Amino acid sequence: MKEIKVAIDAMGGDNAPVSQIKCCEFLEDSDLRIYLIGDIERIKKLMKKDLNSVEIINCSDFIRMDEKITTNLLKRNTSMRIAIQMLKEKKVDFALSAGNTAAFVSVAISELGMVMGIDRPSIAVLFPNAIGGTTIFMDAGANVNPKPIHLFQSGLLGSLYSKIVFKIESPKVALLNVGTEETKGDELRRQAYKLLKENSRVNFIGNIEGHEIFTGKADVIITDGFTGNIVLKTSEGITRSFRTILMKEIRRNLLGNIGLLLISKNLRSFARKADYAEYGGGILLGVDGNVVISHGRSSPRAIYNAIKLGKKIVESELLEIIKSTKWELE
Repeated sequence: MKEIKVAIDAMGGDNAPVSQIKCCEFLEDSDLRIYLIGDIERIKKLMKKDLNSVEIINCSDFIRMDEKITTNLLKRNTSMRIAIQMLKEKKVDFALSAGNTAAFVSVAISELGMVMGIDRPSIAVLFPNAIGGTTIFMDAGANVNPKPIHLFQSGLLGSLYSKIVFKIESPKVALLNVGTEETKGDELRRQAYKLLKENSRVNFIGNIEGHEIFTGKADVIITDGFTGNIVLKTSEGITRSFRTILMKEIRRNLLGNIGLLLISKNLRSFARKADYAEYGGGILLGVDGNVVISHGRSSPRAIYNAIKLGKKIVESELLEIIKSTKWELE
């Protein structure tokens, strides 16, 4: 089996570099070659033992979570930029960061460029749905001011992702909107609806409303990056709040505590499926390289699952299929 190589921005994220280091310890016996890019002294101090599958690449500069995107920032020799450069030079199969998302997207576009024919990238994240499957949701924040053609391309990208990686033969693609009727929404969504409806390469099922996102009605849901990022963070907040409220109510009396013992396994299963850490990260589709974006609060488990997702993407050869796809409108 081919060894998969990954460059990880070890300094990106709220829990860096602890999450990245602990994750590497879990992956020691896997068929992965990991390059941790960051402050070598700090990483070695936190790493309990030498790992044969891990190589540390020293880099003292990194992009903070609150830094604004500037030309100078993109040119700095940061841990994030080195990870992307390694991908560009084909020294690794994919790059991963839990750092500043806007910066990572900008560095990826600047260094890798876009796949020929694709105008803007899109972050595809995975949502669990009510029928036990996974729904691809995009864009989670890469393109906040898209044109109708960009939403069409997101639909086709998501369709390919669903088909190649998750083996869904004819993925159902929906457009997130304020109503199901074709005439609903602003001009962007009305024009995008028209493009999607008229193109046979996408199995477009029409508009979908917010309350249907997790039902499994669609395999792929597309929207603009601004709306998508709000939906993503709102869903995470609702899940955490629901767990907290539920546990408080259950523990209010003796019967509730007894019931908790009986359903504890089910609750753990629900919490795992609803936790972003279970899905690890999103894929930046449209750029000429395999780029995985992890949550800023990523735990070691979240980084672990993001790496597993990146490995799955590489093995599926999704990027090669995207590059061989016709992106012009029919």
